[in-house]
Amino acid sequence: MPSTFTALEIGKSALMAARRAMEVTGHNVANAATPGYSRQEVVLEPLIQRIPLSSGVSGVGVKVADVTRIRDRFIDAVLRNEMGKKESFAVQKEVLDHLQVVFAEPSDSSLRQAIDDFWAAWHDLSSNPLSEAARSQVMERGRTLTDLFRHLGSQLDSLTADIDANIQATVNKINLTSEKIAVLNVEISRALARKEPVADLMDRRDLLLDELASLSGATVTHLDEGSSVRVLLGGLPIVDHQKVYKIEIGPSAEIRVSLGNGQYAVVDAVGGRLGGLKTARNDIVGEFKQELESMLFKLVTGVNGIHDDGISPSGTSGPFFEGVAGDYLGTVRVVQAIQEDPNAICASKTDPLDGQIARDIANYLDGTSDPSGTSFSDLWMGIVGRLGAVGQKVEGGFDTQELLVKELQNRRDSVSGVSIDEEVANLIREQHAFNAASRVISIADEMLDTIINRMGMAGR
Repeated sequence: MPSTFTALEIGKSALMAARRAMEVTGHNVANAATPGYSRQEVVLEPLIQRIPLSSGVSGVGVKVADVTRIRDRFIDAVLRNEMGKKESFAVQKEVLDHLQVVFAEPSDSSLRQAIDDFWAAWHDLSSNPLSEAARSQVMERGRTLTDLFRHLGSQLDSLTADIDANIQATVNKINLTSEKIAVLNVEISRALARKEPVADLMDRRDLLLDELASLSGATVTHLDEGSSVRVLLGGLPIVDHQKVYKIEIGPSAEIRVSLGNGQYAVVDAVGGRLGGLKTARNDIVGEFKQELESMLFKLVTGVNGIHDDGISPSGTSGPFFEGVAGDYLGTVRVVQAIQEDPNAICASKTDPLDGQIARDIANYLDGTSDPSGTSFSDLWMGIVGRLGAVGQKVEGGFDTQELLVKELQNRRDSVSGVSIDEEVANLIREQHAFNAASRVISIADEMLDTIINRMGMAGR
């Protein structure tokens, strides 16, 4: 025979399950705007009946088996990968935008205009080699040109220094985030061992993993059914459960992982913001600086080679430019003797009036004496054109990644995000379940009251 109190126990289990479900729903609503929060859901299971069917009992109630966190690891992995690519493009785009401002093309104060003015000054001097005004014009145009080259060099050096500072700051942030993830790994493992809720701790860890992926392009491997994670950067671990392997910048500006005991492993593939900064430093700023240095080297050596063969009214000869080989961008300038006395400029070759040297230099600058016919203005505009092409490519990649990341975030939100309308509907359903369970208990109480207080009244 079933117990008289079976109905009370069933109602009690239903009441407790409905109350727990309402608490979870309320927790979802409270955290609807919390960054990184994943919707939680109560998993209900019927209590296992251990009484034979012959006893007349058809069920003994319900229990809360678990409170699950609604999360899709596949979407997380894809989204983190795309977030790292987006952040890399964003950094490169920022650097390229700055370079376009530095190059200042097109404008009246650009390097192209200075090259054209320098050519025009030599062209005018070839027509009147003894003109002091023309000589002064050549000297001043030369000073303006070298000032612009040094200014560009200093701007590129300053940009490189800023990128280096950003790389160091990013490395520090990656190490700090890795330490936080390792601490959460330990907390989650301990909470699971004590059978405590871990959904909110996992949300906090996933938020840090998203940040780490954006910073470095790191990948995540879940261990022990999600109780812990291993984070890999370029195939090398930087977080392994509670162990953290810090990254740092090596002597050759490489990114390396410290393995302990003075041992290091160089990371070849770095993504995210850190990878974008490395690419911007080496492949964008570094390459453009190298192209500019190569162009200036050709300009200085070519003009000096022609100028050395000439004669000047002051009876002197020598180079027109001076500077440290290999660092012309930082040191190039017009020879001091020419700045003090423009008559030291060699404009002619044999006859002081022939203007042959000035004419040869003008032809060299406009590409007439070059078999390819490429002038220095064309060389400079080729560099500017390549800057525009790279900028367009990076901007296109950033726009594509931005759309992709937004789509993946929407997909993740559709799975893990909190819908207020859905939660309100759940709350109404759970409220009705709670009221129904309360009614079951009330009816069971009335049944007991009838048995205890109203039965067996005959003969009294």
